[in-house]
Amino acid sequence: MPTPTRQLCALLHDGHVLSDVERRIPAYDAPERHVPLTERLIACGDRSAVPVAPQLQVHSDPCTLLSVFAPRGDELSDGVWTPVGEIAEDEAVLAALLSVDSVVGGSAPPPERRADWFRQTWYDEVEAWVDEELAPLGRRRTGPCTPVKAWSMSAVLRVPTDGAPVWLKAACRHFHAEPALTRLVSAMLPGHTPQVVATDDTRGWVLTEDIPAADEESAPEGVGPEAARIAATLQLRSLERLTEIRAAEVPGRDLLDTGRRFDEILREGLELDELTADELAAARAAAPAVHALLDELAALGVPDTLVHGDLHTGNVARDGETIVLYDWSDAAVSHPFLDVALLASRLPEDEQRATFAAYAETWREAHPALDVERALALARPVNTIYQMVTFELIQRAQEDASGWELHGVVARWLRELPDLVAGPARISP
Repeated sequence: MPTPTRQLCALLHDGHVLSDVERRIPAYDAPERHVPLTERLIACGDRSAVPVAPQLQVHSDPCTLLSVFAPRGDELSDGVWTPVGEIAEDEAVLAALLSVDSVVGGSAPPPERRADWFRQTWYDEVEAWVDEELAPLGRRRTGPCTPVKAWSMSAVLRVPTDGAPVWLKAACRHFHAEPALTRLVSAMLPGHTPQVVATDDTRGWVLTEDIPAADEESAPEGVGPEAARIAATLQLRSLERLTEIRAAEVPGRDLLDTGRRFDEILREGLELDELTADELAAARAAAPAVHALLDELAALGVPDTLVHGDLHTGNVARDGETIVLYDWSDAAVSHPFLDVALLASRLPEDEQRATFAAYAETWREAHPALDVERALALARPVNTIYQMVTFELIQRAQEDASGWELHGVVARWLRELPDLVAGPARISP
């Protein structure tokens, strides 16, 4: 159930905030916490501004989020510019604003693990690099890079050019392998993966050609079977390039690693205090069944491959007649069937069956001796364990103030764990 949220959108410049005549920050109510960056930019009063801090949760009940932006140029929006300390908001909002202002003004260091794209000057660095990379291709940038998404883990910028736009994605240290890997998958399966223009592996930047349908709000209908077939093809091709993939520092997250990290969550997970004593006891009691699932799936002998790690329909685009799999942030070397389990989990029931069938057919052609049906059945609950580990790792890599972004997900899965592992023998794809 979406959580209604108050969205505060502050435009900050030289110790002042754009406000109304009553010294209040622009705000609006949203049906949920995660709303588009462009929507918040419009609300702040300058749609060409850039974020100078991640969204900050200033109240949890009711949920109130503060977005802080700054103009890129010298031209300021018309209105009342009120000193930060005189803003007529409550103490929590004022404290958050003063904290951001002290970092932006240089009187305080940025918090630990704060991403580079929350610096105004970062956009100048990006544009200089983009210009340098486009010039040898006979292309040029025709306007400023516009942030479309910016959170603790990554930023996505639209770059207008004299042809089609290109897109820059910047990844945090946790996802540092994404640029090199995107370059690799582009070579492994051209046409079905992003077309890379340039990468800066050190800074975690990848510049790609436009995927026209990638920014559509709704997922393409009926995409499951074809996406599954493409994913399986890419996985099988990756078997011959695992040395390159590992050299790109793509993490290895096999089923043994998943079991080990799952045990760590049960011992010291960040959200254990969200569970009651009975819920925690039930989750810990389910651990032997979890390991039995992992062991049985591993024993089937399916080779580890490159996995996308976040293969849902939001990361699948239909570009004309072509299906493109994008956003390789969560990629790893692991059990391949986890990808199709996640993909199918968000599809209508009839499309789920067709998706599993398309995926299974591709794998059977390559490895006819594998028990594909049983592997698919086991992959469905195992994927939840794998995703639980993924979310725990992301939360540990985030800036502390961004913990709200994924808060509660691991705790929810821990509560559901006893039911998840109760009857794996009855599970079928």
